[in-house]
Amino acid sequence: MSARDELRATLRVRCRQLCTKAAAYPFPDAYATPNPYDTAVWWCARTTEALGPDGSAAGPGACDAPGRPCYEPPARPGSA
Repeated sequence: MSARDELRATLRVRCRQLCTKAAAYPFPDAYATPNPYDTAVWWCARTTEALGPDGSAAGPGACDAPGRPCYEPPARPGSA
């Protein structure tokens, strides 16, 4: 799976409150390979800290879980 496809799959479930500076980078091209050394720093937009409102860590995986009480699904085009 290319980096672009992997990112698209991840963004389909990632909480909209999860933030990282890496989100400001351009979308990878179709032939890019995933970075095996993820050095991103993550935080929750609600708390502006590394912990979410439920006291658990904010980051990939932890914030991709629809069962988490503070989870907000990603915005869909055309949705309010």
